[in-house]
Amino acid sequence: MNAHWQGMGLGHGAGGGGTGGGQRWKMRELASQEHLDKAIIQRALKAFVPYWPHAILVTLVIVVTSVGGVIPAWLTQRIIDDGITKGRFSVVIWLTITLVLTAIATGLLSVWQNWLSNVIAQNVMADYRLALFRHLQRQTVQFFASRQAGDLVSRVMNDVTAIQSVITTTLVGFVSNSLTICTTLVLMFGMNWKMSLLAMIVVPGFVFPTQRVGKTRQKLQAEIQEWLSKMTVQLSETLGVSGALLIRIFNHEPHEEKQFSDANRTLRDLQVRQTLVGRWLFMWLGMFSSIGPALLWGYGGWLVIHHQIGLGVIVAFTTLLSRLYGPLSQLAQLHVSVLSSIALFRRIFLLLDLKPEVEDGPTTIPPSSVQGRISLEGVSFSYNTEAHPEERKVALQDIDLTVEPGQTVAIVGPSGAGKTTLLNLIPRFSDPTSGRILLDGMDCRTLTLKSLRGQMGLVPQDPFFFHDTVFNNLLLANENATQEDMEKACRAAQIHETIAALPQGYHTIVGERGYRLSGGERQRLAIARVLLQGPRIVLLDEATSALDTVVERKIQDALAVLLEGRTAIVIAHRLSTVRAADKIVVLDRGHIVAIGTHETLVEESPLYQKLYETQFGIVSHR
Repeated sequence: MNAHWQGMGLGHGAGGGGTGGGQRWKMRELASQEHLDKAIIQRALKAFVPYWPHAILVTLVIVVTSVGGVIPAWLTQRIIDDGITKGRFSVVIWLTITLVLTAIATGLLSVWQNWLSNVIAQNVMADYRLALFRHLQRQTVQFFASRQAGDLVSRVMNDVTAIQSVITTTLVGFVSNSLTICTTLVLMFGMNWKMSLLAMIVVPGFVFPTQRVGKTRQKLQAEIQEWLSKMTVQLSETLGVSGALLIRIFNHEPHEEKQFSDANRTLRDLQVRQTLVGRWLFMWLGMFSSIGPALLWGYGGWLVIHHQIGLGVIVAFTTLLSRLYGPLSQLAQLHVSVLSSIALFRRIFLLLDLKPEVEDGPTTIPPSSVQGRISLEGVSFSYNTEAHPEERKVALQDIDLTVEPGQTVAIVGPSGAGKTTLLNLIPRFSDPTSGRILLDGMDCRTLTLKSLRGQMGLVPQDPFFFHDTVFNNLLLANENATQEDMEKACRAAQIHETIAALPQGYHTIVGERGYRLSGGERQRLAIARVLLQGPRIVLLDEATSALDTVVERKIQDALAVLLEGRTAIVIAHRLSTVRAADKIVVLDRGHIVAIGTHETLVEESPLYQKLYETQFGIVSHR
């Protein structure tokens, strides 16, 4: 961000030394900020283009409503001057009926206008939410690993919801108030131009004080959204099953409560400040709203006494003043609202402008044509760390590896060797920094993500399940699967009897992240899900949790069914998997240090020998 602002001419020292240089720097900063604000507003307005028919209709309704709004004042003047003062009761009756009908028609049009503006607002909000959600779906796993889920949820929900007032109040209010002022001035100057000029004397008092208030509210709005985001993050983390367990095991409830209370108090104070900012301004506007009628009554009364105008004119003028000063006051507040809304759109656009690290390829491959050969050629991967964002940490370096169709390759190595990173590169959860990964001789970057990942099944070390039924969680793998298909896959994964014994069978809710199931049950259900998917390639990160003998045997039987006839890359933690692999890849510090069979590596690789003795709890006898 610092580089970006400096590139815009806003870096430190941009104006040179001395007072004059500092002043020029400040002027350039303000000009550049205004340019950025205008760009944000212009971009925000583009969201309304698809709804231009509704916008035109709203504008027409506002025009009719604005005209209808000044008619009562004109009718009031006619009732007094042409009816009451001349003793013509029939004129009073007909004009009164017209006044009532005009009020009813204007009220109905106002309701329609409000409905139309809300239709536009809800559509624009829905478009932004969908655009943000789609954009986030295109981001890599690394993107989500480096960000808090609660903050992203806050961007999609809180920030987008907050722009509703921008649409229903700010934009519609600007058009409505502008037209109201125009129609009011036309009628006022038509009645008496001298009194109209007198009424306009106080107008500058409505306009000049708003800029400073707008800037303050803009800053407060940005802070409020940041604190809303922080509170959403804490709620999403502490109210989830994993967070709740962690908090309770360490007796951390008082700390979490204090942290939430402090944030809640800060948010409350900011929102109170935002509400109070500009109260002096609005008091000032209210004062000028009272000065105008006083001037008109004084000057108008003199004109009436000297028979230069009728009493109805001055009554109509004072009625119209509320339609002049009220919209002027609201326009001043709208200016404040526009500046505040820029902070909201800036947060939304910052997220929308993030470029996905993994781009979709153009080529689709039919599932039946996939053989399952995977080749890594000179693959390296590095990433930025939060502690030193300007530096990149190397996770993999010059990896060359080929897995033939139907082979099972086990990956072993100490913690931090790059095993999970290697596994994540194959389905393009991230792309290599250099080198390439091939599927059946085709560069994976040239393939569509859907067709690539459609041929790969993943069983992670800690399988994730949505807070939904077993049936719907399995349906993720194959949306066309029947109950019979699911039962067949679950039988092969040694989990069908466990599911059938649940209260509602396959329609039992598994709980958040599947926590109503045991660790071994979640693993077998994850295997069943991949079996139901039927991929050509299986990526497996075996769990390291201690399991009893019966569960261990069931998982091994399920894995045997899963891996049979498929290309498999397994981060191995079990000795049985290592021994059954066609070849074993030993990783250390991002490098392949050895490749071979179990028997060969035990004899020839010191690192594998050490892993064999410590990780698998076996002492070899060479």
